Amino acid sequence: MNIVIYNIFQVISLILLSPLLLVKAIISLKYRGRILLRLGFGIEELSQKLPEGRKRIWIHALSVGEVLSAQPLVRELRSAYPDITIIFSASTKTGEKLSREVMAGEVDLFVPFPLDLFNVSRKFINCIGANLFILIETDFWPNFLHILDQKNTPAILVNGRISKNSFARYQRFRFIFLPMFRIFRFISMQTVADADKMISLGVDADRVKALGNLKYDAVLPDTVGWEQEQRPTSFYRKQFGISPEKVVWIAGSTHTGEEVAIMSAYKRLSLLFPDLFLVVAPRRVERGREIKEIADSLGLTVRQRTAPLQDEEFPGAPLLILDTMGELSRMYSFCDIAFIGGSLVPDGGHNPLEPAAFGKPILFGPYMDDFTEISSDLLERNAAIVCHDEDDIFEIVKQLLVNAPLRKEMGEKAQVLVLQHRGVSKRHLEIIHFLIDVKN
Repeated sequence: MNIVIYNIFQVISLILLSPLLLVKAIISLKYRGRILLRLGFGIEELSQKLPEGRKRIWIHALSVGEVLSAQPLVRELRSAYPDITIIFSASTKTGEKLSREVMAGEVDLFVPFPLDLFNVSRKFINCIGANLFILIETDFWPNFLHILDQKNTPAILVNGRISKNSFARYQRFRFIFLPMFRIFRFISMQTVADADKMISLGVDADRVKALGNLKYDAVLPDTVGWEQEQRPTSFYRKQFGISPEKVVWIAGSTHTGEEVAIMSAYKRLSLLFPDLFLVVAPRRVERGREIKEIADSLGLTVRQRTAPLQDEEFPGAPLLILDTMGELSRMYSFCDIAFIGGSLVPDGGHNPLEPAAFGKPILFGPYMDDFTEISSDLLERNAAIVCHDEDDIFEIVKQLLVNAPLRKEMGEKAQVLVLQHRGVSKRHLEIIHFLIDVKN
């Protein structure tokens, strides 16, 4: 693609959008500070904190999902090469916030990703001085990649995936995307099908390999950590106010439009199974009050996790809204049935590997587009079931409640799948070491 044409178009767009950006910068102090840094103001001071004389690897992730994919790779890099300098960037504020939380102690410098203005990208690249740039999954920017190529800085794409819609877009605008894809010295795709799509777009086949999905590695340390605590299920049940006889069904990372179907199915099920306990964990914890109002409208007794426990050891409410951060993993560790949110509505779903790693039977809706490979693997092994609406949820959960051996069988199959895919991060390390001698 002609980079000059891209930059002319970009300048025109910037002129048109600048009034909106200015208003947002004036209104939001947080936005103002981050946008200034993304424009290059202060990057020199930040980069001066980096130690001299060490090889530098810059890893970039678009947002939360890509940050979670990057986590096991960062962990493996730090473990294998403790003296290397790791810089990590994210495009979104939520992605940057999460990266700071989950990679503290492993990353030397966190930065927002630069806006793709030619001089800004060049300034970032010069200040960081990376010996290798690693892009996680997606987020392709012409100026940034063009400047890396000009400076002969190796770049690789890892954990790549191409959805049906993305493939159509890449084909339609091949003149834009193919030059960017060809800049990467190596491209690691999640599946053979993804690799074939990349090759069909015109990328040299010897640069493309299917190495698996990094997300399979991402969940294992957490699950192992819980097992090492050796705390009985009763410990966590007491912590969440769930009495021992309850069968726990958790709906994790739910989106707007899903809670009504889930809680309506629960209301019907609770008449047949009075010991059924439902936990609804919204993707956005600030929706806790909204979900409580839905439960109230259905006549359900509900408690929010953020509300203080009453004097009694196990509060009477049979429905808990988990409107807190960082507790979903703990809940998956002792639940009996797991439903994956974002999948009843067309939002792409969420990662089902965490409950799978804990050996839980999994349900999700038909919209698992962001986790096509993983959800297909679970379905092929009869470790998960698709449900389309309230009636489906009612029937499937009912089937699992009356058939404990089936729950156990599905959970075991899910856990085996996760364990079989261990080592994706280590396979990527071999490629990274080939491109940059990180030991010297």
